[in-house]
Amino acid sequence: MLRGADSLYRYGGEEILMLLPETHGAGVRQAGERARGGVEALGIAHEGSPVGVVTVSIGAAVYDPAQGGHGAWTQVVERADAALYQAKRGGRNRVEVAPDGSGSA
Repeated sequence: MLRGADSLYRYGGEEILMLLPETHGAGVRQAGERARGGVEALGIAHEGSPVGVVTVSIGAAVYDPAQGGHGAWTQVVERADAALYQAKRGGRNRVEVAPDGSGSA
């Protein structure tokens, strides 16, 4: 699922942080969908889930070093976190990608 340059970290209690260098736009959504689908395909029973198995909600954001700026990493994490909560509000078991932070989506 991950490429050689990609990294996966536990970030908080139930949150995972994936760093995907040089991945933008559609590639971020594709990676999120592969991760989401991979977890669902494991078929781990979960009585509280509407689909009966463990699923994940994913919030993603793109960081463009060319945009730079003070606190850029904290801002991208905040945007990804907001996208995560949007995915949860939207029905869970889905991927939401935050706008790029430059005012365009």
